[in-house]
Amino acid sequence: TCSAGKAQLCHDLGADLVLERSPHDWLADAVAAAPGGFHVVLDVIGGEEVDRNLQAVALKGTIVQVGLMGGGRTPVNVGLLLGKRAHWVGTTLRTRPIEEKVALTRRFATEMLPLFDTGALRPVIDRRFAFDQIADAHRVMEANANAGKIVVTLT
Repeated sequence: TCSAGKAQLCHDLGADLVLERSPHDWLADAVAAAPGGFHVVLDVIGGEEVDRNLQAVALKGTIVQVGLMGGGRTPVNVGLLLGKRAHWVGTTLRTRPIEEKVALTRRFATEMLPLFDTGALRPVIDRRFAFDQIADAHRVMEANANAGKIVVTLT
């Protein structure tokens, strides 16, 4: 799912199915596209999306919670979680000990950075700002007007 106006970019990046999350309620379209549910749901939003995720995940599927942009407190239908025998995994980098962060950073450097060199992976950059325009960069980000990363140049 994506926020309004970002569907075309998702298609261009190779997504087979793109559902706009807001203001549209994507659940009906998701159920129509995958009547048995999705094996894996990656959620960076939380909040009101949690219930839809539980409805959209397949029997014995997994929800990976990596963000809470929509809020960390929300009512949860635990009966639905149990009935689907779903796995709900929560993870974050922010609260991990420094040793884990260092190990993960090194692993990323070893396994992933070479894929950028070969072109197998590429960053998705929405726009660039000079450092003296950092307030403008923040306004774009706060308005959710970017589709990709915002780069601030320090030179």
